[in-house]
Amino acid sequence: MLLRFISKNLYSFNEETEFNLFPSSRTTHHLHHKVSCGHAKALRMSAIYGANGAGKSNLIKALTLMDLIVTDGNVEFLSNQQTDLAFRFSNEKNNPISLAIEFYKNEKIYYYTISFVSGIITNEELYQSLENNDVRIFSREIIDGKQKITFAEGFSENASNATFLEVLQDRILRPEEVLLSFLASKYPNEFHDATSAHEWFIQNLMTVFPGGRPGISAHLFDSNPQMLDLLNTLLPQMRTGVSKMKIWKGVVDENSHTLSDEWRKLIPILKENPGKAYPMYHTFDDRVTASAVYEDGKVIMKTLEPIHKLEDGSEVAMPIYSESDGTLRLIDYIPFIYSIIHEDRIYIIDEIERSLHPILIKEIINKISSINEAKGQLIFTTHESCLLDQKILRSDEIWFAEKDGGQSTHLYPLSDFNIHSTANIENGYLNGRYGGIPFLSNLRDLNW
Repeated sequence: MLLRFISKNLYSFNEETEFNLFPSSRTTHHLHHKVSCGHAKALRMSAIYGANGAGKSNLIKALTLMDLIVTDGNVEFLSNQQTDLAFRFSNEKNNPISLAIEFYKNEKIYYYTISFVSGIITNEELYQSLENNDVRIFSREIIDGKQKITFAEGFSENASNATFLEVLQDRILRPEEVLLSFLASKYPNEFHDATSAHEWFIQNLMTVFPGGRPGISAHLFDSNPQMLDLLNTLLPQMRTGVSKMKIWKGVVDENSHTLSDEWRKLIPILKENPGKAYPMYHTFDDRVTASAVYEDGKVIMKTLEPIHKLEDGSEVAMPIYSESDGTLRLIDYIPFIYSIIHEDRIYIIDEIERSLHPILIKEIINKISSINEAKGQLIFTTHESCLLDQKILRSDEIWFAEKDGGQSTHLYPLSDFNIHSTANIENGYLNGRYGGIPFLSNLRDLNW
């Protein structure tokens, strides 16, 4: 579970800016949205609002960047991007970009932070957060151009550990390498906490941008009948015109003279990774993909096949590319929804309402909100005001992004305001009561 995230000197975040999922004592409804995380509690959902250019997507980009740094294991790829990444309107140049995150994994709360300048890490720390104090797992900083690493108290009292530490900081670990990733990959059994924290980034944190698609949906639905059942339950309810979805599977003839170059390149990769699916894009519609996978000694192509039921009861199969953007987007969301219900994963989705009718996206969020046993988290940015409904979201689950006169983004929750449980927060938002909306000039002044 994600507890909080902090960004400084990155994109439109100038000063240290925090987004968190801590429940407010002012909010008393939707108690099932609160999840115990050791000595703390976290919320299962959060919606982030703001005007265009206010910095909503920058929050998602900052989280994605941190995830990419840990996954990649170094910041060398950022060596020439400091100017593009750092807050542009500051008088202070070459200040470090800083990121910090607190999360719950394997019954422990971890706090991890990293700072870097032009592809060089200047500070990195991992702590376990306890109720009354924090316990250091490791810390790392650059002092007078020299790297200093410190592990948990008592670590260096062992002679072999002291030697390892000296060699690590002086010879092995390069200044652009991420210590968390290094320890998890090289010494997973010796540094359990680092391994656990690293796994959280790899396994639990998922970000989805507006153009992002699963790519291998056909394989996901084929390999998980429960997920397919969820899809076939929701499609008719959402009035998409699709009564159900089938999976079409065909064997690819490896020796065919008509086999495309794309398939010839992919087949050896499939055979090296049996059971792992890869996307195959449609030749004239890049909205849809097929799934290619090597199963049971055969190269298989899987595609989704929508079934439309007519008034006379007959059924007609249609090609997947004939469906609307909204229907395809809904299909894309089903694996995310299934995972949020059944798995401890965090899905962070930018512009969740894209291509979906307001009534449709409201129904989707309402369904996720109402499920008591959901195990994951959903965090999303949106402009869709119909979701500002206290029957769906708690006031502490609604956040706003707004820029100040210096072009720096600030984030704050609706629970900072004195909100009555029966208040119509959608009207209040559209009337500018909480901020986070465009400030428009008078169109008459513009001769409109």
